[in-house]
Amino acid sequence: MTKRAFIIGLLLSAWANVWPAYVSLVVRSSRADHAHLPVAMLIPFVALIVVNGWLGSRGRALSASELLTICCMSMVAACMQGEWLSGYLLGTISAPYYFASAENRWDELLLNYLPDWSLIPDRALVRGFYEGLPPGDPVPWTAWLTPVFWWGLFLGALLTANLCLSVLFRKQWMEHEKLAFPIATVLLQLTGASDETGRINDLIRNRLFRIGFAVTLFITCWNIISWFVVGLPVFPFLNGPAGRGFLMLGQGFPTFVVTLSILTLTFGYFTRSEILFSIWFFHFLAIAQAGIFNRFGFDMGSSDIWCSFHPAIGWQSFGGMVTLVGWGVWIARDHFRRVGRHAIGREVGGDTEEMMSYRSATILLIVSVTFAAIWLNRSGMGWPQVLTFGFATVVLYLGLSRIIIESGLVYLRGPITAQAFTWHLFGIAGMGPLSAAALALSFAWSCDAKTFAMTMMAHVPRLGAAMNRASRRPLGPAILVASLLGTLTVMSYVVYQAYHATGGFNFGTVSFMGTGSLNAFGVCTFTASRIQQGTVGTDWTRISFMVIGAGFTLLMFWLRYQFPGFPIHPIGFTISAAAPLQNTSLTIFIVWALKTLILKIGGLEKYRETAPLFLGITAGFLAGVALGVIVDTIWFPGQGHEINLAY
Repeated sequence: MTKRAFIIGLLLSAWANVWPAYVSLVVRSSRADHAHLPVAMLIPFVALIVVNGWLGSRGRALSASELLTICCMSMVAACMQGEWLSGYLLGTISAPYYFASAENRWDELLLNYLPDWSLIPDRALVRGFYEGLPPGDPVPWTAWLTPVFWWGLFLGALLTANLCLSVLFRKQWMEHEKLAFPIATVLLQLTGASDETGRINDLIRNRLFRIGFAVTLFITCWNIISWFVVGLPVFPFLNGPAGRGFLMLGQGFPTFVVTLSILTLTFGYFTRSEILFSIWFFHFLAIAQAGIFNRFGFDMGSSDIWCSFHPAIGWQSFGGMVTLVGWGVWIARDHFRRVGRHAIGREVGGDTEEMMSYRSATILLIVSVTFAAIWLNRSGMGWPQVLTFGFATVVLYLGLSRIIIESGLVYLRGPITAQAFTWHLFGIAGMGPLSAAALALSFAWSCDAKTFAMTMMAHVPRLGAAMNRASRRPLGPAILVASLLGTLTVMSYVVYQAYHATGGFNFGTVSFMGTGSLNAFGVCTFTASRIQQGTVGTDWTRISFMVIGAGFTLLMFWLRYQFPGFPIHPIGFTISAAAPLQNTSLTIFIVWALKTLILKIGGLEKYRETAPLFLGITAGFLAGVALGVIVDTIWFPGQGHEINLAY
């Protein structure tokens, strides 16, 4: 790892957190905090690649290994901004005491059980955060130090555990199972690591790349012009919320969203066809199942926060994810035996290609998980709930990472949350109000049920394998430092902006609102309500659907092993009702149909020749989003327009 790559990586990590915070909270333009591969990092990184291509002709270019170092640092660090972390964490720290009132009874139902060190326990101290300070009043930084310190230790342990897991699973996923890694494939092509002759220069000269870039950028620019010219016809896609259509399939059926997701289109092109088919096939079955249940009046209660659009399908999908992860660990048993022998010193030499030794990864994983478990227990969560919550978290983290590694879906959430699994396994009667309040705190890093940077961390060892060996070992610490810098940068900016400029209420983002359910206010309201119920126990109906889903997924795995040509992959079942699929399923169907047609007509050669077209479409999309942000910042501050939809 070179000094300049490390410094550029730190700068990009800080920038990838600050600019989307300013754009979404102040300008209110396109958001960049929902995709697993954040647009917040992609836009400046692609710009860096273009500049690097120009520097290459002058002999000053960054090498492919240096670009990959910068990429790994910034793509993980970019997950600290927005509703990945900073929005939910700052909201959780500040909301409970600020929104408490005699009407909601949070004082007696919730606040008595929340530890003071985990949040700011004084309404006067957080009033300025939501309402702004009078001119001349200082920001009460010291009030934030204690909760930020303790949360920082926990989140650092979580990031370290994610890094260790990604190292321990790399060889199994990459070499033994040969998973596709569509996201890594695109990044390797853009950086030139898959073609040391200079990939970006070749792409720019490619006719299909230029066509894809020009068409996408033209559509975006035309739609931007409509911001100034009232009544100008616009293209119905690449136009933010206005580009979404809604199709009602029937009374009681979930809404089908008609829109185009550019990042899903591009990464989907590098995904195996059977994966794409499985995803849209099971999603349509999930819509049909939910509609039939609703029409027949089957009611098992509402879905929990950030869960699937129907609880029955969400829980059966989670059962499928349990089987997916369990099956993956089972077939990797020989690999983990070797990892165990390395960890206790009985075998050497099999981990020289890794970012860290198996022994170091195993020890760090045990220490990090132990610390996180103790932290959760000290926050009020009972040990049975810690183990249950931890089990569900590991399943979601490993399951979503594997699914994204195989599918390239950058917009994805789990079928249910780890909190929902714990809630319904014990009920408030089985866990008590103290554990319930601690579960509410855990939403600070639930990050919209997308995991906490684990999915991008799982791509780091794959990208590291394309780097020279000398650059791999320092990569892990560099990523952790970059994430720390990104976290401190974005949180300091948001706190300062709230106190000294607009106030959290005026940000316009869901995280700091005093209404709704998908924020700290909603979580506290939800938790206080369940604590008040007091007698609700285990929900055996949901558990039954989970068991059914696990059994069905196991059957599909068995069929795939018995009949190698079996066309349905279980992955689609595990995410069939995840909320983002409502927005991306049409795009997944389109890219599946296009890819199938190209392969049938022109074969593998034509498929490879067509790939630059999709890379050009993405480059044009990123350029259009950047242009839209600049236009909004100059001409429409505070009244911006969305081009990049937040799914």
